Amino acid sequence: MPALIRRAYKDIVWHTDPDLESEGVRIAFSERTGGRSAAPYSSLNMGDRVGDEPATVIANRRLLMTALGLDSATQDQLVSCFQVHGTTVARIDEPQGLRTVPDCDALMTATPGVPLLICIADCVPIIVVARRPQRAVAVIHSGWKGTLAQISAAVVAALQEAYGADPVELRAYIGPYIGPGSFEISADVAARFAEAFPGLKQQVASHDADRSTLDLGAAVSQTLLDAGLMSANITVLGDDTVTNTERYYSYRSEDGRTGRQAALACLLPDAVGRASHA
Repeated sequence: MPALIRRAYKDIVWHTDPDLESEGVRIAFSERTGGRSAAPYSSLNMGDRVGDEPATVIANRRLLMTALGLDSATQDQLVSCFQVHGTTVARIDEPQGLRTVPDCDALMTATPGVPLLICIADCVPIIVVARRPQRAVAVIHSGWKGTLAQISAAVVAALQEAYGADPVELRAYIGPYIGPGSFEISADVAARFAEAFPGLKQQVASHDADRSTLDLGAAVSQTLLDAGLMSANITVLGDDTVTNTERYYSYRSEDGRTGRQAALACLLPDAVGRASHA
């Protein structure tokens, strides 16, 4: 059964599934320590659109990838995206150097040596791994709009179409996000989620006429189940970004001026894989 284990190299901390390493797959949900960014982005900020120094963000991303055991040639192929809270999935087929894909919220590839990265600071980060018939990975940024629009189901469909992935065989990992006790929403948004996820009784908890709380991760899990994944293949970290700002960035808790942690996935050029720092 897939599981997320907390690992550290020097002051850099991330969560990964070590069982994937022998298959030549690296995944990581980063925490915020061990980087070079100054306050309010201290310190391992992965976001390049939050006001931090661009060179520092690049250095931080390289620090994480080095901790994961990715060599400099692989690091030079990192792909990120300009996230817009939509459902567009970008397919990355060839290495083209460091780049940012415009206007999308999910990236996928079956090409070894191309790391994929999305940034989050309360939204739900998701990594999906296809192990057969063809190795492939996807990273997903799912805020409340993307969750309501079921971006994770769009990624599952894209993996099927592009790489022949069987949803039953897919593994999905849900990283740190704003927890169900921290994410307050309006009555209108609560009603929209209740309509979209009628079978998820604890998805929307109403406290009064104007205030409800929402478990975004539970909605993502339900979407993945409806898309054909097995419940045993969905792993949820369960950390609340809002109440753990010593470890994670939180847009809500830090008044909108903060950094971003990352969800990163990469297929190694060799299928056997190489050991990362433990």
